Amino acid sequence: MTEIAAWQSHEPDGRQTVSAPVAGLPARISSPLPHRMRLWHRISLRWRILAVFFLATIVAGAVAAVATIYNARHAAQVEITASMHLAERFVREAVERVPPEAPAPAVLAMLTRELSGLRHVRALVSGLGGGWMSLLPMQNATPIDDGAREVPAWFTRLIHVPEVRREMRIGVGGRYIGAVVLIGHAGDEIAEVWENSKNLAGIFFVFVIAVAAILYVALGRVLQPLTSLGKGLQELEKGQFQHRLSRPSVPELADITDRFNALAGRLAAARENNQRLTRRLVSVQDDERRHIATELHDELGPCLFGLKANIASLEQVVEDLPAGPGDRMRDRLRTLGEIADQIQLLNRRLLSRIRPMALGHVPLAELVSGLIKDFERVDATPKIALNVGALAPTYGDSIDLTVYRCIQEGITNAKRHSGASLIVVELEERRADSADDGAPASYLLTLSVGDNGRGLPPDTPWGFGLSGMDQRVRALGGTLTVVEQRRGTRLEISIPLDDNRRRVTPDGQDEEGSGPS
Repeated sequence: MTEIAAWQSHEPDGRQTVSAPVAGLPARISSPLPHRMRLWHRISLRWRILAVFFLATIVAGAVAAVATIYNARHAAQVEITASMHLAERFVREAVERVPPEAPAPAVLAMLTRELSGLRHVRALVSGLGGGWMSLLPMQNATPIDDGAREVPAWFTRLIHVPEVRREMRIGVGGRYIGAVVLIGHAGDEIAEVWENSKNLAGIFFVFVIAVAAILYVALGRVLQPLTSLGKGLQELEKGQFQHRLSRPSVPELADITDRFNALAGRLAAARENNQRLTRRLVSVQDDERRHIATELHDELGPCLFGLKANIASLEQVVEDLPAGPGDRMRDRLRTLGEIADQIQLLNRRLLSRIRPMALGHVPLAELVSGLIKDFERVDATPKIALNVGALAPTYGDSIDLTVYRCIQEGITNAKRHSGASLIVVELEERRADSADDGAPASYLLTLSVGDNGRGLPPDTPWGFGLSGMDQRVRALGGTLTVVEQRRGTRLEISIPLDDNRRRVTPDGQDEEGSGPS
């Protein structure tokens, strides 16, 4: 008999489920990874690509910022140098246009007015007295909004251009009337760079968000086939080999999808073939068991009856013998009668194990009830409760015998290993929860054998009993699951019923026109 390994999974409510893996699919293998690697591996492929995009964007933004600062510093130096040359030339030309007899205060006032329109240059005009006559701040030299000139100190320190100072002596008509000090300052240029940088940063931020949104949507559409493939593999892992993927438009992904669908089809065909072979094997075993049970009942039964009849006849003959020989003969006949009774009892037990004699002759509910009474007759503890819902009289020998054996094995295991005080057996036919609206309703025959004992120890392998039950249930297309509860263990079996098997209607009455398979 093929060994069936088992895995365990923990449900959200704390239950532990033990079920057999799908044949041909390896168990999950987990390898220890560093914490950072585990975090990275939890991220989906879409977010990994977006993370790389954002990282590249940050690097590009940093490079652009460095280039902007370097270019702004160089441009400010060039601008200050050009502005200082222009201011010097402007002062010379303005002084040359002044008449020789012009008074000094008028000349200095004229220079004050003329120099107020220069960019990046502040001018200090002094007279003969040595004091400064006028101070022209840079912010008054260029009509820029005050709010735009609020440049952060850190940005000013990044684009730092040292001030340039030059002093020009003013003489008119051979007379020295004062001096002009020109100070080149990069405040205007820095303010313009700050404004431009803010605008570019805003545009860049909006551009990055827009591109990220486009990438998110595009990657979702491109990677959707891979997501569907992952979900499809999960369905295959669950044994849903009828699952198929829709063919995407991307050629490479379409090829993968075709391979997946072909693999699912082959797995479905292989499972169907295995189930057909298993059903055939189970059917052959059941036929052989039926034949052996019939032979034992029809051949050994009459022999035992004849043996007991002859013993009874000899007992009457022995009554006429003398006391000495008669007593010895009576002892021998009594021993032969006890042996005959023991053989008859063993024959009945063997018949029950090979095939219940009532199978096919009484309804399934009565067959199960008789099995429960047999257990209680042998041992009244633990208490066994039977809850039977809507059932047809029979579902065919294969299903009826499978239900009988599963209940028998489940109760036996609970009695031997659980130490329970109560065993609950529930059997009913119900509609499958997964039936689609508008589709013909599918039905299941469900069986549950639960106890309130100590439960199974972790990593307990299945024995021959559970493995045999699992093979019989899977041969009928059903599932067998062992559920670990907070207290005790529950064996859950579900067998699908097709249209060829008798079913019961929701009110518990048998459907017409369908017989047992």
